[in-house]
Amino acid sequence: MWKIVVGIGLLLVIGAGVALLAPWDDRREVTLDFEFLGSWEAASDAWTYGEMAVGELSGLTYDALHDLYYAVSDNRGDAGTPGKLFTMDIEMEEDHQGIGDVKILDVTFLDAEPGPGRNAYESGEIDAEEVVLLPDGRLVVCSERDAEGAPWIRLFDVNGEWLGSAEVPERFIPGPDRGVRSNLAFEAMALSAEGDTLFVANEQALLQDGPQSDVEQGTWIRISQYDLTSQTPSVVAEFAYMTEPIFAYPTDGSYADNGVVAMLDPGELAPGFDLLVLERAYSSGVGNHIALFGVQLSDATDVQAVPSLDEAAGMIAVTKEPLWALSAIDERSDVPLVPDNLEAMVIGRPLSDGTNVLYMISDNNFNASQRNLVVALCVEGHR
Repeated sequence: MWKIVVGIGLLLVIGAGVALLAPWDDRREVTLDFEFLGSWEAASDAWTYGEMAVGELSGLTYDALHDLYYAVSDNRGDAGTPGKLFTMDIEMEEDHQGIGDVKILDVTFLDAEPGPGRNAYESGEIDAEEVVLLPDGRLVVCSERDAEGAPWIRLFDVNGEWLGSAEVPERFIPGPDRGVRSNLAFEAMALSAEGDTLFVANEQALLQDGPQSDVEQGTWIRISQYDLTSQTPSVVAEFAYMTEPIFAYPTDGSYADNGVVAMLDPGELAPGFDLLVLERAYSSGVGNHIALFGVQLSDATDVQAVPSLDEAAGMIAVTKEPLWALSAIDERSDVPLVPDNLEAMVIGRPLSDGTNVLYMISDNNFNASQRNLVVALCVEGHR
């Protein structure tokens, strides 16, 4: 089922608490159409900024005021100093003719410590997976793990200076039978259209929330809702999201996974959805499967106090609707393109005719068999 409802009905969760979001009936339902505008790619060893290798791009945000993009790299120190924030430009051809070029304009190193002076991260201290730009010009960056394996969320200015942190609830901190799994922690963030709410999602289930994804079942994700109006952003609600099972059995080796890698708030483009959520799957010998879903939160249970999503009774998860896919299996793909490890997405600069453009970018893992890939989609809402 594309829409997931867990439990035996809404009556069981009256009093459990839900987010105060507008109910579905109060919205104008919108259907999203996607048109493939083109792609741009560079081999893993062919994209540089000066002598610096460009790659492992995992998060992407758009600065409309200055008409540029920021991308974070999740390299932990294997390719130079970790904590890189790249300033980019994506040049689109007019008349829907594709991507002309993707240029690196600058690189900034994020601060490893607050206070005066600049301090670069040491190897293994950061695994930056997502970046969003706040209306006041600050950047929010999440990391899957520090040197002790704990995830974090920090605020920086565009020069990389550390400005503050958001609280991370204890349930996410690694411990005995609890917390995020290694390299499967905070992977996706989305900023509300109003700019006062941040959504954060782990890639796969916390240890206490159930197993990782496999070809028979998905994995439980917690979408945490942060209030950005307080001095220290903190979680005010949390929602359960179930990913799809892995799309295919591996044919070469045994590795396969699927998890949440990116989110965004579609705003007025699709007011029937609270979030667009990107799932990224890989199956060795088969390839990647990238799937985009429209997600609605208003009827979902607030699961902050739920100890284990896998064992919860009467819980209602978010609803999700499939919107678009790029797959190594041709008949399951909406685009005639070989996918790669797409991990980031953003609605960026519109075309001159007002067309909304959704960009996705891949993390090449600095692997010779992968490439840096940027995909552009025209997104249009129809009531």
